[in-house]
Amino acid sequence: MRHLTLLLFWLAAPAAAAPRAASRLPAGLVIASIRIESHNVFETDFPPENKLAYRAANRIHIRTRDVVIERELLFEVGDRYDPDLVEETERNLRLLPFIRRAEAEATVNKDGTVDVVVRTYDSWTLEIVANFKRAGGVTNIKAGLAEHNVMGMGKTLSGVYSRDGTTSSKAFVASDRQFLRHKHLEYSMVAQSAPGSQNYSMSLNRPFYASIAPSAFGGAVTYAENNVSTYSGETAVGLVRKRVGEAGINYGIAIATSTERTRHVKFGLLAHRADLTAIPNQAAGPIPDNERLGFLQLGADWAELDFITVRRIEKFTHDEDFNLGLSIVPSVAWAPYFRPLSTSESQVLPKLTVSKGFTWADQLLLLSSSYGSTYVNGGNGNRLASLNAVYYLRGLKYQTLAFHTGLDLGWRLDPATPLTLGETSGLRGYGLSAFTGNRRFLFNIEDRIYVWDELLRLLDVGLVVFYDSGYAWPSSSSIKLADLKRSVGLGLRAAPSRSADNSPVRIDMAYALNDNQSRSRWSLSILAGQAFH
Repeated sequence: MRHLTLLLFWLAAPAAAAPRAASRLPAGLVIASIRIESHNVFETDFPPENKLAYRAANRIHIRTRDVVIERELLFEVGDRYDPDLVEETERNLRLLPFIRRAEAEATVNKDGTVDVVVRTYDSWTLEIVANFKRAGGVTNIKAGLAEHNVMGMGKTLSGVYSRDGTTSSKAFVASDRQFLRHKHLEYSMVAQSAPGSQNYSMSLNRPFYASIAPSAFGGAVTYAENNVSTYSGETAVGLVRKRVGEAGINYGIAIATSTERTRHVKFGLLAHRADLTAIPNQAAGPIPDNERLGFLQLGADWAELDFITVRRIEKFTHDEDFNLGLSIVPSVAWAPYFRPLSTSESQVLPKLTVSKGFTWADQLLLLSSSYGSTYVNGGNGNRLASLNAVYYLRGLKYQTLAFHTGLDLGWRLDPATPLTLGETSGLRGYGLSAFTGNRRFLFNIEDRIYVWDELLRLLDVGLVVFYDSGYAWPSSSSIKLADLKRSVGLGLRAAPSRSADNSPVRIDMAYALNDNQSRSRWSLSILAGQAFH
């Protein structure tokens, strides 16, 4: 009877509507008018949402001002109508932290001109931060306030207190996507403090905000200080105080602008200074040399634009945009030896990332790979190559079958940052960083079951059945199939349906199929976001 009740409950759950594509009118017609229709968090004209609680929430929330939306549009009155730019505008609007849904509709007038209506639906942006997270026997707590749409102007302010195990910290963030009301000029300031550490940063950037953006520029300054370990070989032998200051500027130019592909070249300068000093009454071990480095940065990106809009991948009921086109992003940073500015070492930091997506029927395959390394005085270290594949089968009603596999290969990694695997990195049922090494393999299967959409107009609720398998090990030892650690489990997912992110809180109960060095093989974790994507 219990199974029958659950089955009826599942079948009765309302299905999420399919994503709506932007109007595909013929290109070339002139845009005669643009009208913005911004909607509040709850549609109180709709009877199910015309209730006291929803009306009160709308009164508290300040709706996004039309001028904020207008600055995000990639077209103006008098422009030639381009359906690709209309769809790109929709995607850009959906990325905003205060917009949960965006759509544009175009109609042709009798005189052959086009009227465009842009509709946006606000998300709930006042966030009372009260997060509890437990994984691998460690409890994390967050408390604070955040507002992601101050006075309806798209600005963010937040103050959060965190306790991670036995370490506490306080963070303040201020950001604005339209600094001083300039289009696409993004400002951000972050201040974070904890016992023994400080971190401050400020940046001002105008990125490549769209495929037709001709250039990008920006700058950032950061300062941080904290205690770091010193090593003898791969053994930690002491602690020193490290103070790091950085300042950089960057500029990018589009080789050609097109709605079909992006081709950018980027240049930058970065000044880096790090001072390491002994801590009173603390064993220091061998103190590394201070760093004075000036980096010349060169990068590029080449991407085919082939977007698909789907649901029930990383989120629940909100539209999600994935670029299936081939993307290649190389970069290199070079700090030449120059005695007035640097130490006796020169550095070269090359990096390459490649990604590609495929879709057929109700299936989606996302592939990505990356490689990076550090050349110091001719020696090549910190080399890391990564391969990842994620496959989704979406054809089942109220279900998404998700498969993930990843392989990371490291050579001469920094002893302070080995590859780790555990509860928070995809292998549930074991400690936070139960396994370490310079090789890592991970395989996951999840059956994501969507039980209820818009429960009380507030939550999307789902269940998960999962299987994890993986291991991390040093390259000096070989690994056998029997060495892989495995776990199975059940999970609950709850995603705020009226937030912009719509990513779930996940509560997983895992059972370790191998010895997890604990009194119990059962493990409970409460974390944010899907286990992989």
